[in-house]
Amino acid sequence: MSKNNDITLLFEKLKKFKNKYYLNQLVKGLLLAISILVACFLLFSFTEYQLRLNSGIRLLLLGIFVIIGGYIAIKYIALPIFHLTIKRQQISDEKAAELIGKFFPEIQDKLLNIIQLNKVSDKENSLIEASINQKSANLSFYNFSQSISIKKSNKRFFPYVAASCLLLFIVLLFAPYMVTEGSYRIIKFNEEFIPKAPFDFILENKELQVFENENFTVKLSLEGNQIPQEVFIYKNDVKYKMKPEDGNHFSFSFNKLRSDLDFRFQAAGFYSQPYQVNVVEKPIITNLTVELDYPNYTQLDNQRVYNNGDIIVPEGTKVKWLVNSSGTDQILFQAKDTTKAFKKEGDDYFSYSSTALNNFNYALGLKNEFTSNQTSKTYAVEIIKDDYPEISLESFNDSTFYNTILVSGGISDDYGISALKLFYEVKENNELVKSGNRTINVSRGALNQKYFLQWTLDSLLTNNNQYIEYYTKVWDNDAINGSKSATSDLKTFKLPSSKEVKESIAKTTQETENEIDLSISSTEDINKKLEELDKILKTKKQLSFEDRKLLEDILKESQQVEEKMQAIKEKLAENAQKRKQFDETTESLDQKSEQLQELMEEMLQDKDEDLLKKIEELMQQKQSESDDFRESASELQKREKNRLKEMARLMELFKRLEIEYDLNEIKNDLEDTAKKQEQLSDKTNNKADQDNNSQDKSDEELLDEQKELNESFEDIKKELDELKKKNQELKQPNQIEDTKDAENDIDQAQQESLEQLNDGQNQKAQQSQKKASDKMKEMVQQMAQMQNSMSGGGEQMQEDMDNIRDIVDNLLKLSYRQEELMKAFREVDASDPRFITLSEEQLTIKDDAVIIEDSLTSLANRVFQLKSFITKEMTEMNTTIDQSIESLQVRDVNKSVGYQQFSMTSMNNLALLLDDILEQMQMQMKSNQGAGQQSKNQQQASPSERQKALNQKTQELSQGQKKGRQFSEQLAELAAEQARIRKQLEEMQQERDGKGQKAGGDLSSLMEQMEEIEEDLVNKNINSQLIERQQRLVTKLLEAENAQQQQEEDDERKGETASDYEKNRIPGAFEKYLKEKRQEVEQLKSIPPTLSPYYKNEVNKYFDRIKTNNQNIK
Repeated sequence: MSKNNDITLLFEKLKKFKNKYYLNQLVKGLLLAISILVACFLLFSFTEYQLRLNSGIRLLLLGIFVIIGGYIAIKYIALPIFHLTIKRQQISDEKAAELIGKFFPEIQDKLLNIIQLNKVSDKENSLIEASINQKSANLSFYNFSQSISIKKSNKRFFPYVAASCLLLFIVLLFAPYMVTEGSYRIIKFNEEFIPKAPFDFILENKELQVFENENFTVKLSLEGNQIPQEVFIYKNDVKYKMKPEDGNHFSFSFNKLRSDLDFRFQAAGFYSQPYQVNVVEKPIITNLTVELDYPNYTQLDNQRVYNNGDIIVPEGTKVKWLVNSSGTDQILFQAKDTTKAFKKEGDDYFSYSSTALNNFNYALGLKNEFTSNQTSKTYAVEIIKDDYPEISLESFNDSTFYNTILVSGGISDDYGISALKLFYEVKENNELVKSGNRTINVSRGALNQKYFLQWTLDSLLTNNNQYIEYYTKVWDNDAINGSKSATSDLKTFKLPSSKEVKESIAKTTQETENEIDLSISSTEDINKKLEELDKILKTKKQLSFEDRKLLEDILKESQQVEEKMQAIKEKLAENAQKRKQFDETTESLDQKSEQLQELMEEMLQDKDEDLLKKIEELMQQKQSESDDFRESASELQKREKNRLKEMARLMELFKRLEIEYDLNEIKNDLEDTAKKQEQLSDKTNNKADQDNNSQDKSDEELLDEQKELNESFEDIKKELDELKKKNQELKQPNQIEDTKDAENDIDQAQQESLEQLNDGQNQKAQQSQKKASDKMKEMVQQMAQMQNSMSGGGEQMQEDMDNIRDIVDNLLKLSYRQEELMKAFREVDASDPRFITLSEEQLTIKDDAVIIEDSLTSLANRVFQLKSFITKEMTEMNTTIDQSIESLQVRDVNKSVGYQQFSMTSMNNLALLLDDILEQMQMQMKSNQGAGQQSKNQQQASPSERQKALNQKTQELSQGQKKGRQFSEQLAELAAEQARIRKQLEEMQQERDGKGQKAGGDLSSLMEQMEEIEEDLVNKNINSQLIERQQRLVTKLLEAENAQQQQEEDDERKGETASDYEKNRIPGAFEKYLKEKRQEVEQLKSIPPTLSPYYKNEVNKYFDRIKTNNQNIK
């Protein structure tokens, strides 16, 4: 369907309306732009001209002008032109209808209706089209463009445009500079425009140039008719007041400038022109490296010193200065009157080399295009001249063995040590016997060091009349002046005399006895406190603070006793070694001394760490039951009671051993006196026929010698009397024969010889002397018999062995009775009438056990072979018997039976241990009696052979009757044999440990298996499993024996002897001294190796001062 011409005409009118609408907008925009922009231009230009705004405000004004202009240009000019050009972006027909309707109100609705119907006419029927045509015809007479009048709608803007243009014309006509200067300054907002002042700013600085990081002082003077009082200087828009100098002069300083500086002056509102200070690069040293090439003989590593021109170096050091600089063209080395140029190695890199022979000061001069000589600070080179070495000597003599001297001291030198030696001379009666020297290892690089040498004398001194003079000598490594040396003070060493050794041994013996006595007293006090604590624990459920304090005191006192025991052990070992070295001891005495030390060692090892730890844990708990404390305290009490017994036994054995030592010493002295008496008798006989002149002289000499022998025998008699007194102090004194008759005979014979020599009757004197000598020899034999008796030989040993047999027999009987009683108690209850009878039997067993204990204690006080296990096991037996009786008193049968089982085990263990000791004593007795017998290892069969025989007996016994007393005794004998085999195995292991051998096979495991077999035999657990374990044990024993044989063959090839250990062993007296010396060495090692020689030397001197101060304090 086609449209009507009226509609087409209608829409053409709408298009014309839209074009005129946007044309009106464009005119409006032009008028606004002219009026507003001209007004802003005039306002901003006038403001800037009058106020002389700063750059920021000028920039702001320029920005505002551009924004306003841009806004008007876009909205009121650009957009209307855009809509006139692009028709599609014009307002809609509906919007145009609304605008037309405002001018022609009567057609507004009709025009809008036609536009809306026209949009749907293509889709609706012909009725709508007809309606549109009709309405369009009615509106064809209206001209829509008439609704917009460009002149009328913009008439209100004409006055503004005219006024602004008129004002611009007037300003341009009468004061154009106001517009031109103001607008120019706004456009050039980043430039400074200085108003003309009534005075002149005169900058007095000739050069506006300064080195980087230096200060710059600006100097200003003012000239003119009107001089202001204050002047300011601007730096980066920050104002600073300048300092007035005098009249019209001013100054201001800028500190440490790093970059170019812009500034200007301001006074009375007027500004000067801007100035700029140029900061130029200063020639500086960015890095200074000094390479030190030390002379080779100093043994010093070459070094580099960074950023420090002060150096301390040995004489002859080659020094090379390496300088990294900035802004530097040349560097000069300036020392005294000498100036030399550095060699330029690269950009800003210079070097200079010289040999340091004397002390001197120097400076480095730097040059570049801005300066002729920029001098650095003055440095110093200090030379260390080679000096003589220094040495000191200290010595510590071994006062125990007298076979070692610990030589120590300090050595020092400027640059190092080349050698250190010990020189010695052995002299006798001021005559040289031998001489020699020993090299002592030193550290060549250490300037100050300690040295020490453990000097073993070996056989340098062959008698007490000889002595050693020794000193140390050190050499430095001076390669320039030649090696120089220094010598220490002279020291002397002499062996002690027999009297001094005897006094030393006597002193140590007395100290040991005192220590043992104090330990016994302390242990008694501990036991009293434990009894007191036990009473407290029985009446309390919780422990008070005082109770805990009591237990704590007990533990501390017990620890102190252990420390005393350790000191006793060391003194015992010290005396034993002295006697071995200086006295003629017997094998028996040495063996007893070792057994006494072993006893001491066993006492020290008998320390229950778990028990002590448990007690400490209970003490730390705030709430602990008294039963827990009582159980632990009971164990502690048992241990302390056992210790008290052992200490008492130790005291008795120690006194007994000292008596034997004294007797041996008296015997040796008497034997020596007898020899001298016999020699004097021969000499007297030889002098009898000499002439009268020499006779007088010889008689006088003989008389003096006889007097000395008389005095020696008097000393022996006094020592013998003292020995008898000590013997009577023993609980069981030794049998010492009366020697008074022999002593009187000797005294008489010696006195007669003295009188006869005085009367010149040499022949008779010789006979008296011979008689005295013979009597002394008889007395020596008498003492030897006493010594043999004391050492356990003959009747005394047999008596001791008989006593041990009786005790073993009584223990086995007591064990059998305890076993029968235990079985009986298992068959009754507390209400059974037999209960009282059986309880009385238990009391009888206790009484018999006390008798056995007394017998064993008496025996232990004189038999060294008895180990501390005996006392410990005896204490355990008595304790469990007492606990069994306590349980019976409260009719607790089960607990009592348990304690009875423990007591029976202790009885059996005691029997086994005593039987083993009995066997050892028998072997010792055979060894003493039979000459030419084989050694102990050859006398007895190997452990595997003995174990095999024991297995056979066990198997035979298992097939026979298994009840009755005879069966129990047979089992006890088998258990004893098993214990002896285990003891033999233990000795094998100790022998290996002493030689440093590795155990062939696990001997400890084998011994544990043997203990289990012993326990099964005691408890009558004989079965096929036991026999099978015994057979496996034989196989493992064979393996261990083969391994030991192979090890012994290897040891023989090494050829090391046991005596080497004694020679090389450090005496106990040296331990503290050695520790101090090692600490001094470690202290010196702590000096940093990077220190220069000078500072190393200073640090060493500091350590020496500390040491000297400490010694003064001590």
